Amino acid sequence: MKKRELVAKIRGEFSDLKFKSAKHNVEGWDHYVLILDERYVFRFPRKAQYAQVLKSEIPLMGYLREKIKLQIPDYEFVAKDKNFAGYKLIRGIQMEKEIFSKLSDSVKHTVALQLAQFFTALHKVPLSVARKFGVGESNKQKEYQEILTKSRKFIFPKVSGIDRQLIEDYFMELKKVRPFRKVLIHWDVYPSHILLATNRKKLAGIIDFADRSIEDPALDFCELWVYGRKFVEDVYKNYQGPKDPNFLNRTILYYKRMPIWMMLSTFEGERGNFKKNYKFFKEIFRNKNYFK
Repeated sequence: MKKRELVAKIRGEFSDLKFKSAKHNVEGWDHYVLILDERYVFRFPRKAQYAQVLKSEIPLMGYLREKIKLQIPDYEFVAKDKNFAGYKLIRGIQMEKEIFSKLSDSVKHTVALQLAQFFTALHKVPLSVARKFGVGESNKQKEYQEILTKSRKFIFPKVSGIDRQLIEDYFMELKKVRPFRKVLIHWDVYPSHILLATNRKKLAGIIDFADRSIEDPALDFCELWVYGRKFVEDVYKNYQGPKDPNFLNRTILYYKRMPIWMMLSTFEGERGNFKKNYKFFKEIFRNKNYFK
């Protein structure tokens, strides 16, 4: 959707909201994002399925604000049909790997503590409450089989025989996984959604709860592997949610799914670079020291 169309929607719905500039952010997979005067963030679902997700996200955020210490989206502007909404910009810096690597050890530990507190609070939300706000759970075994089927169709013709076997073996292992317990998870805690405070001394907030679900708590830890084992273990050590002996092993399995999903996305009308994602796959699956 073009920027002028999104701006027209906002002006038509919120005539009292005055702004001079609008920056179109098209990086998100699920939503178009418009940032007004570096003050407000408006989200517009890309597809009909995400419109319902946004409608139930708005009241859930209201509930979670009372439970979570970090800043999360506070939807101040909600369209009458709830097909788009806006909140005050949470000022911060996306905690990309390069930025994280330059933080001091003490700041990294502070961030680990904050993430542990965030996960603990989120994962302790009663499932009855999560379901009340429309959060469901997927059939993981069916989902894994669908991803494998698509991988055979789209990825296998473009990768080596060694990598085809690695993918086959990986899904055989993944299908055996059984979570110890299911909780409310964010399910997309990765660098673009983790906001470091502008002074780079602590976290400012967590954004984009569009993929929330009732699933294995280990899923929320998996994308933290981009920062390395020491950080993952620091977050886990201070996490007070449900733990079990295989928790960290499952986070690795879930993380390894990322390059496969990213390679597939280049064939399914989404953005992405197959060669870059294939390189990421080989880095994770062939490098035995990656998770050490």
